[in-house]
Amino acid sequence: MWQSEGKWYHVETGRRDGKVSLASNVSLPDATISVSDSIKVFASKNLTPNDTVYLLGGHTVGIARCSLFKDRIYNFNKTGGPDPTMSPWLLVELKEKCPRISLIFDNTYPLDVKTPSLIDNSYFQEIKKGNGVLQIDQQIASDELTKNIVDDIVNDPDFYTKFGEAMVKLGRVEVLIDGQGEVRKSCRVVNKKPFIFGGLN
Repeated sequence: MWQSEGKWYHVETGRRDGKVSLASNVSLPDATISVSDSIKVFASKNLTPNDTVYLLGGHTVGIARCSLFKDRIYNFNKTGGPDPTMSPWLLVELKEKCPRISLIFDNTYPLDVKTPSLIDNSYFQEIKKGNGVLQIDQQIASDELTKNIVDDIVNDPDFYTKFGEAMVKLGRVEVLIDGQGEVRKSCRVVNKKPFIFGGLN
């Protein structure tokens, strides 16, 4: 967050890592998930609707590939047209960046169209204008379950603190205890088992 001009938040330490690391074991909500289903997914991890919206605010930085939202541009819900909740400005932008037929590898576009490299609440300001790139981003601005939370964040000068609090809660999800997992020497890979000469590991 510091590099993106956000504020510090306390990261709890001591969490152990799993002994298996496979992409097939990762379960992330799809970009087209509904707001109600998204809230259910987060609730299954003991996270509230408020947490859900603040964590989606992590989209204030980062990019998405055109393949994740191309249907919103050209064939939303198989209508043959764009998502009507998308602003005309964003539609033009995305059509230019993500043409219907392209010989170029899957392009990318920033999730926060205003300040894509800064952690701030502009992501929420933009989705209120119809400038949400992912479907779930745009939906939280208008869905009855979340729109009031979004409105509050738009006017909240302390977004950073509450975003940090939600991140800390997310870090407490499914913590390994009682000898489960391991402390990795490198966060990116599981530890190698020690070689025992003359025996099997």
